[in-house]
Amino acid sequence: MQMGKPRVAVFATGGTILDSKDIDTGRVTPGLTADAVLQGMPALGRFDLDVFTPFNIPGSDLSPQEGLTLAQGIRRAIETPGTLGVVVLQGTDTIDEFPYLIELMVDCAKPVVFTGAMKSTQDTYQDAQGNVFGAALIATHPASRGKGVLVYFNETIFAAREILKYHAARIDAFRSDRAPLGYVVDESVRYIRESAQGATYPVDRLSVQVPILKVYTGMDPFLLDAALDAGADGIVLEAYGTGNVPGAMAPSIRRALGKGIPVLVASRCFTGEAYPCYNHVGGGAMLAEEGAVLTGELDAIKSRLKLMVLLEAGMGMRDIRAAFAG
Repeated sequence: MQMGKPRVAVFATGGTILDSKDIDTGRVTPGLTADAVLQGMPALGRFDLDVFTPFNIPGSDLSPQEGLTLAQGIRRAIETPGTLGVVVLQGTDTIDEFPYLIELMVDCAKPVVFTGAMKSTQDTYQDAQGNVFGAALIATHPASRGKGVLVYFNETIFAAREILKYHAARIDAFRSDRAPLGYVVDESVRYIRESAQGATYPVDRLSVQVPILKVYTGMDPFLLDAALDAGADGIVLEAYGTGNVPGAMAPSIRRALGKGIPVLVASRCFTGEAYPCYNHVGGGAMLAEEGAVLTGELDAIKSRLKLMVLLEAGMGMRDIRAAFAG
């Protein structure tokens, strides 16, 4: 009996992969359709693609509301009999955070793989077809199940919660401070370490306000006080080293915590983690004693998304602290 082609649900949401480049001016502009782009990739003929375009916008315009829409579509695709996995095409500006938002909201019983392109289809040096083809291979591979949301670029497989965008424009823009999860080598999917889906929270709204404040030399409470006075539901501080801020910030942090507003402290460093270490005013140990939550290895942008989801799920400080400790 002849077997059919592997079936993949593809969600095209926009970004460089759906953009065109004016060779004379060098400017890249949205406007291509998913069908037109995918039909120009002959390697994808090995798959049976169900293509959806829930929206077509740059990665820089994506918001939590688009995240909710995409999460609903992915859940339906996962539940569709015969579909082996899901590929999401997205703008790369936010691909170091948007896939993690999906992982927080969707129980990935089937593989979900995000990819895109750093170069447009008119560039001489292109990466789009290789990225999409590799993502489809990963999404249909049995070993990809249970690993949570994956991100694939430049023949390299990353965990959504670990990926970082290091370069603005190169095709090797993405890295992890850990080793990658695996690679695609000569059309073969190879994993080199394990990963597992984290806890999920199927919220149906994301309206809380959680700003990120990057700590800098001589920072005073001005921005934090402004955020609190504007009604922030939570605060994420992208702090020095292991989770330290200028001592001048301490009174305003205490004010936030006293009002029941969660304050997360993440490290602004690319590697390492925020943990209770330094016991001085503004030091991570003292902040933790006063009720702030140090986020370990999770960076500020992902900590913000997780806090938003936890708050919408109705969690209080004890549960929030436990979720980040886990």
